[in-house]
Amino acid sequence: MEEKQLPKRPALWTLLGPAFVWAAVAQGSGELIWWPYFASKYGLALVGLLLPASFFQFFVNQEVARYTALTGEGIWSGFKKVSRAYTFFLFILAFVCFLWFGGYASAGGTALYSLTGFPAGMGERGGSLFWGYVSIFVFCIGLFFSKVVYRLIEGFMKVVIGVTLVGLLATVFHPEVWQYFGEFLKAVLNPLSIRLPAGWDPKDAPNLVTGIAYAGMGGFLNLMYSYWMRDKGVGMAKYFGKVTGLLTGRAEAVPVEGFVFKGNEENRKNWKEWLRYLKMDNFLAIFLNTLTLAMTTFLGYAILHMRGEYPSGWKIAVVQARFFEISFGTIGKAIFLVAAAFFLVDTWLGLADGVARQFADFTFTFFPKAKKKSFRFWYYVWLVWLVGVTSVTMPLAQPGVLINIAGVISIFAFVLYIPLLWRLNFYILPKFFPDFVRPKRITEVFLGITWVFYLVIACWFVKVTLF
Repeated sequence: MEEKQLPKRPALWTLLGPAFVWAAVAQGSGELIWWPYFASKYGLALVGLLLPASFFQFFVNQEVARYTALTGEGIWSGFKKVSRAYTFFLFILAFVCFLWFGGYASAGGTALYSLTGFPAGMGERGGSLFWGYVSIFVFCIGLFFSKVVYRLIEGFMKVVIGVTLVGLLATVFHPEVWQYFGEFLKAVLNPLSIRLPAGWDPKDAPNLVTGIAYAGMGGFLNLMYSYWMRDKGVGMAKYFGKVTGLLTGRAEAVPVEGFVFKGNEENRKNWKEWLRYLKMDNFLAIFLNTLTLAMTTFLGYAILHMRGEYPSGWKIAVVQARFFEISFGTIGKAIFLVAAAFFLVDTWLGLADGVARQFADFTFTFFPKAKKKSFRFWYYVWLVWLVGVTSVTMPLAQPGVLINIAGVISIFAFVLYIPLLWRLNFYILPKFFPDFVRPKRITEVFLGITWVFYLVIACWFVKVTLF
């Protein structure tokens, strides 16, 4: 890798952005669907898993972002440095995982159809799919016509997070809801409260695994953080071009290989500042996600559980409208349905963009002949493919089923790629970089604990489904 000077970190506020994108995409299924589902169906029996499931993703994010800040490369390029054959296997698994995320668009469609009742006579399935396709079409226009794709994603998701947090906070403090907060908080903060509840339905095992994976981004989705950091120009990614709009932007140069820097005092100071930013942005992403996750789970318990309702089928994002209805009446219900639709469809948007970046990076770095075309070319090839394939798979099953396929794969993805992250950042990169960039031992310990956590969940799922 070529040697360059590590750029000086600009003001922190100018770098804020990847955290909002990460949190907004993460909030699309675990926060809006599966954790409220378990709290409304089973009460407080499983909510003790909420904080660990969210917290452990901090350490995955940190190592994914660390690699990109150090080299400027996407994380798939790093995986290839550890093992080319194993990376190819992981890519095949990721390819299968991302065939199904059209379920987010159809889930958002359930909210829009419930709100509008249009088109009349199509039923819940037909109406939900109609709005799912409309949403995909609208967001594709934005992806293709924006000058810089990442700026569109970041700006839209900041708005979605802001509107939703305000509405959720207003409902949490409503007297009818707040009375249950003490018992909820006690269960959330007590891991010993975790148990399979009475009346547990074994068919909910995939839902639970998906909820744990998507208590943050989940599996291969966490790897997208690398590419949003790169487009933000973090660390050595300053030397990499951005993905520009297909019709309104000019292609920017994306080097085939990343960079290294010397171990001088200036680089030491610069890296210390960049590392401070990485931790801050990562913490902000986890905090925003956990805050929303806790509120929607609490509302699922305090509102839906007390009424014997829970999200399912073609109303998977509809019954949660009671979250806003209790504070704002009919108008609040309408606002929530719009917000829920945006939450879920912006997850589709974030995935379409993030997965296209991952797959473009894999193609661009893995196959020598692919370098004859630009990174942007491969980004749009994969983006068109993803739009097409998710449009085809979307009507094959209910939204929850499609989301669960990716969710179950995501748990196993953690188990399979965390060892690569460990090998890459703790043992391979230190051979090329100064000693001061090597992660601390405590970070290594927590990454190991994170891997064990997901391994236990994966083994439990195999046990309850196959034996």
